[in-house]
Amino acid sequence: MEEFVKNPNPTKDQHFMVDQNMLKRIYDSANIQPYETICEIGGGEGALTDYLISGNNFVTVIEKDTYYANYLKEKYKDRSNVTVIEGDALEFDFSTYDRIVANLPYTITEPFLINLAQSGALGYDKNERNSTSILKSITLVLGQNSVRKMVAPIQITDGKSRCQNSEFGLIGAICHSMVDVDIECAIPSEAFYPEPAVTSFLVNLTPKKKKTTVDRIMSSFLTDKRGLAPSINRVYNMMLHQGKVYKLNKHKSQSISVNTDCTSKVIGDKNIYDLTNGQISTLIQDLIRNDQKNKSRTSRSGRDLDDPMYQYRRYKETGRLDSDFDYEDEEFDLDENFMPVRKNHVKEKYQRTYDYLYDMTRYDALLHRGLEYLEESELKDRLTGKVVEELPDVKVKRVI
Repeated sequence: MEEFVKNPNPTKDQHFMVDQNMLKRIYDSANIQPYETICEIGGGEGALTDYLISGNNFVTVIEKDTYYANYLKEKYKDRSNVTVIEGDALEFDFSTYDRIVANLPYTITEPFLINLAQSGALGYDKNERNSTSILKSITLVLGQNSVRKMVAPIQITDGKSRCQNSEFGLIGAICHSMVDVDIECAIPSEAFYPEPAVTSFLVNLTPKKKKTTVDRIMSSFLTDKRGLAPSINRVYNMMLHQGKVYKLNKHKSQSISVNTDCTSKVIGDKNIYDLTNGQISTLIQDLIRNDQKNKSRTSRSGRDLDDPMYQYRRYKETGRLDSDFDYEDEEFDLDENFMPVRKNHVKEKYQRTYDYLYDMTRYDALLHRGLEYLEESELKDRLTGKVVEELPDVKVKRVI
């Protein structure tokens, strides 16, 4: 057993990583590049910090416990590339760091993610010159319950019916709309001292590269850099006005009729952080329906593109087919047999766009115990749906 100058206090959510192989795995997983700025949250006695400073990087350690903050300052006083700050990580803006790497206290997972979302730290876009954040990845060690909430679907299937998932809330909304979640591996409790009562996971979060319309809208709802707590309807209408959702007047001859109320008044008049889990779920489903409606029903010069006769006349006049329509057979003669597929096919296409919000694969796997005792390849199979057998509820502990 490793000796500590002061024993960590589990009542303060202090569980120090003592497994050297796992510490190296965390460091490797972060994919840190030379000269990047790294922020570690909860440095403890510096076990992970020792790995983070091994490269040519600038490391900032935020430690709330006064004893350990002073200990780290003394330990790294001769290292010019290490800064130790005594403070609360929930009060920091992380948008100026390239990476965050942390064995995060499990009880602050949700407020920590909220802080990242509100401050705009999750808004990094390498293709955008004026991006206000440079945060490229967040590598975290989290409890199984938190990871499950990250990948939780909006609804769960019960027999042939769907019902609302009570575990889908702010964590799920942030992770689905703003980041890609990559579950690296499970970590057994024996890797920590003292041992936590839950299975842990190494997780990588990266700002989402491809966002759907609902992702972009939700990201705007969740980002509140100025702390003004605007209502959902106010943010949505501002996005419409600025052309960030739909191009209302892309051409003079083309306009899209968009409903300025994206959800019910009860939800729309509130700030998103004041909503219950059920209301957040309802809001996202309202946005999906609204997006499907706006994209499947447009008007051009006052004519409804849903009308096959209008499509036929337009084809006869211009020789062009409208890209919004799907066609049953690419080889049929349009002059002889004009057969545009009705909009229910288009609706199905947009429903597939949002399948990720209803995917239960990783969520179902994370409902089980004993994941930490699986081989990594088998765990990956379960998280991707390749293995369907039930996991046993209890496994015998092994010592690593």
